[in-house]
Amino acid sequence: MTLTNIDHTNYTIKFNYIVEKLLVLTKNYETKLINNYLCVLNNLDYRYLTDLNNDGVQLLIKQLCNIVTFAETTLIQSFCRFLINIIQNNINFQEQIFIHCKQWFIEVFKFALSITHNDILLALKSFLMNKQFNDIDYLKLLIEDDQLLKKYLNSSDAQWNETHYYAINCLEGILMSDNSVFITKELIYTIKNITLNIVSSLYINDNKYYHTKILCSCLHILQMITVNEVLPHSIDFMGEILGVVQAFLFYGLKDYSPLKPQLLRPAVMNLPERIHVIPKCKNLKNHKAKLRKQPTKKVVTEVKNNIVLESKGINIYSSDSDTSDTENSNSIIMDSKIRLETVRLLQVLIENSPSREIFGFWPQIIATGSRNDARVLTRSILKESVSKVKQHMLSTLTELLIDVKPFLIHAEEVDQMSFITFFGTVCLMIKELHFTLSLILNSETNVAVLTHGLKCAAALIQGTPYARLKTGLATKLMRNCRPYIFYKDPTVRVAALSAFEAIASCDPVTAEIFEILGKQLTINRDQLCLNTSIDKAERNIEEENNEEIDIEDLKNNLTNEYNNKLFKQTNICFLIHVCLENISNKTMSTPVRLQSLKLIGRMAFSTESLVFSQIELITITLIEVIQDSETQVILHACRALEIMAGCLMNIDLENNNALIFWNIIFDPIISLFQHPQTIIREAACDCLGNINSIVFAQLQRKQAILIITVLFGTVHDEESAVRAAGLRALGMLVTLPALREETGFLMDLADIVCLTADDKNLGVRIKGAWALANLCNCLSKEKDYEDIEPISLEILLPKIYQISIKASKDNDKVKCNAVRALGSILYLCSNKHILKDTSPGLETLISCATVGNDMKVRWNACRALGLVLSNNPDSILPSSWRDQVFPALCNLICNSPNFKVRTNAAWALYSCNSYGKYIIILWKSLILAFENSQYVPSYIEYPHRDALIQQLCLTLSHVAAYTEVSDLQNLWAEISEYINDVSSYIKQFQEIIVPEKMGDIIKAKSQLEKYMKNAILLEERKIAQSLASIFERTKRFDNLDDIIFQNNV
Repeated sequence: MTLTNIDHTNYTIKFNYIVEKLLVLTKNYETKLINNYLCVLNNLDYRYLTDLNNDGVQLLIKQLCNIVTFAETTLIQSFCRFLINIIQNNINFQEQIFIHCKQWFIEVFKFALSITHNDILLALKSFLMNKQFNDIDYLKLLIEDDQLLKKYLNSSDAQWNETHYYAINCLEGILMSDNSVFITKELIYTIKNITLNIVSSLYINDNKYYHTKILCSCLHILQMITVNEVLPHSIDFMGEILGVVQAFLFYGLKDYSPLKPQLLRPAVMNLPERIHVIPKCKNLKNHKAKLRKQPTKKVVTEVKNNIVLESKGINIYSSDSDTSDTENSNSIIMDSKIRLETVRLLQVLIENSPSREIFGFWPQIIATGSRNDARVLTRSILKESVSKVKQHMLSTLTELLIDVKPFLIHAEEVDQMSFITFFGTVCLMIKELHFTLSLILNSETNVAVLTHGLKCAAALIQGTPYARLKTGLATKLMRNCRPYIFYKDPTVRVAALSAFEAIASCDPVTAEIFEILGKQLTINRDQLCLNTSIDKAERNIEEENNEEIDIEDLKNNLTNEYNNKLFKQTNICFLIHVCLENISNKTMSTPVRLQSLKLIGRMAFSTESLVFSQIELITITLIEVIQDSETQVILHACRALEIMAGCLMNIDLENNNALIFWNIIFDPIISLFQHPQTIIREAACDCLGNINSIVFAQLQRKQAILIITVLFGTVHDEESAVRAAGLRALGMLVTLPALREETGFLMDLADIVCLTADDKNLGVRIKGAWALANLCNCLSKEKDYEDIEPISLEILLPKIYQISIKASKDNDKVKCNAVRALGSILYLCSNKHILKDTSPGLETLISCATVGNDMKVRWNACRALGLVLSNNPDSILPSSWRDQVFPALCNLICNSPNFKVRTNAAWALYSCNSYGKYIIILWKSLILAFENSQYVPSYIEYPHRDALIQQLCLTLSHVAAYTEVSDLQNLWAEISEYINDVSSYIKQFQEIIVPEKMGDIIKAKSQLEKYMKNAILLEERKIAQSLASIFERTKRFDNLDDIIFQNNV
């Protein structure tokens, strides 16, 4: 049977047949026929090969390793190509076959002619990438032996060529291995050093094509090393990588000569610690504020995907010289590839390194703020001519800005000084970034670059403290962002609106920012064209898809949009006008409408006067949008309404904006409770939860009942998100004064909360516990109002008491509110018999205060204990309550790692009026607490230290006021040596305390002075005098006016 008689469509049969023939031929050493058959195998399309004779293939490889010697040049090339195809077809090698292959590679590479080395290196790369390969010693041999890879990896006077390129590809293969876990830190370190030596030794007069290919491969290798967790990102490592970035960021650009990579050192900066900022509004969390670091595996995969594997594809073993002449001759494209890989290297370094350390290199690699010729990213963005590279640069800069926002916000611009401070340096960098982005937005025409430029501008705005800088910076940047609000491409429009959302998010909103946001619009064709910078579009902008913009159509479209009668008002600000037009135009792109809704919500929160001066117009437009068919549009409209409702919660009685607002939205919001989409019903609950107390009091009785009824109905919804939102809204309604007298509502709410206590969904239980805590807090306040109809606590308290104890053993987020409720319940209980046994409640509070990692649970439990101790605890708690409570609280005020827990524990002690035998222990603990307050366990506790010391002073004064004469001698023996220290704290406290809080200090002093006169023993009177001196008011500032007067004379 001859080859010509084989059915060529059946690749598997043909492959297995040839393998059988080769097995016979290898026994007879017929090298010419073997080579011919191997060529046939290599020409097969391996994508269609299935169900191969695996055992036959393994045996063939073993026999070929034995008969293909270093002298068989042609056969070596054919065998290497065959190995590449087999490895890529995912055939699992037997261990013995792997050993034979490894030995064969070493032998032929050392002794075969150099003409075979390209094929050997390609096959070796595929071999090294195989998931079965795990021989670290073999890798070391390849890299360290002068006759193997090392001879093509060392710099020499010879020009770099194709073989050098394939040798470097083998280093890539090592790092890209599917079984790279076995690679050691030492090996990666060696590969890194080799790669850095190569990029430092390349000469521009080398073969241009391979010069570029080698550089790209080296940059790929550095990318993979950077994302690898084995090698730590030390300052030296980061300096080496950034040195490479600086050298090749301007590669091939005019007026920038080649630069040899050098180690960069970070600038010495006393960087402040990160501060966690809590969002001020539920729906205004800045989701762009901080991007999460991608998991390392994902980043590695992305880096690998960026690499064009030379060992993949049908013609994978063909020479690179087969590539098109066009690519080979296009120097601009080749140079841009290097710049692109350089930017990717910078990006992976940013993604995998601490932003604090990266910021130290900013003056050398990102922006200097002073030198125009610096090789920094801002300068390269302006010089870059290739859109794809510029797009990646802007994307990288955006991530940089997001990461270092905690440091940028400390920038400050001051008048000329003899030296530049850290804050001044940051200011100069911010100004350079504004300048760069303004130029990009003013001159760029590529849609992708414009989109990334606007996103970058938004990130820069979020990190810039405009209140600490001179005016004008924001105005110039936003002037260049404004035209893109009307851009033809919706992606650019969304990015432009995002930039305005970012400027509206600035805190505080400066006069300059308010002016930017409040810019008025004049409805006039000529002025319209002027305001929207139509002249810029007249420069025949050509989109990336070569579609030209018709300027006349653009003018007409814009004019028609603004001729809508609904919006013909001269006093409405430009941005709100644009947003209302966008959201009311159902033919507009959905992302544009959504971003417009987000911008209205942000402006309602940040610049209330701009939005609420047009509240009727804006509210009517948002309500019309609710009738839309797009779920996301309805959702964002509801969120905008919710934000507006939240801003109107604390508005004046004289201001009728809230009443106008709720009269418009009431019926449409109620109707949304029947919407089929879960997220819309949830948003409707959130809106109702933000109703103003004044408005609620002015509602008709049937409207108020309707709100309560629909919210009670949501608690039985099939979707947990709706149930949770309904409970949250009810928890907010219970705080309204108008519902304080509604006994029926309070009782029904208690029943509803008890019903949801066993809900399977954690979110529902969290909101239920929060609503219960608010209800109990309301009942506690109601206790002080005699004119309100009392609730039957004998029935209510036992039920919610058991629910609270159970919830206090749930998740921490449930527990933190359950302890609040439990404290209020015990406070409301006038007699321990109502709850039958108060011991479980007290034990639960003590346990939550002293055990656990959630500090919010612990300080809420301390607060709850203080509430219980403030209301005659002897009649409520078991007789041993002092033995349980005081030791626990004393330990907390001295040793808790959280200062807010210490402060609330001290407040709990302060709330009690009966200390019994624990007076001396309390004195000792409070003195120790003063001393321990000097040792701050974490920098985040610094802001709470002053509050702790003030509360300790108040608590000590309170305890001193309840100290008995009989305690004085024993007390003095314990604390006499600490009197001066404590006295200094109290005296400092008296200098800052408001007169309203002086009562306890005065009472303590008065009580001790009384003992000075009435104590029977002389020693007791002396002790009382010494203790009273602690609470003496300082004389330091009492005669300040007299001293100033005397000095002036």
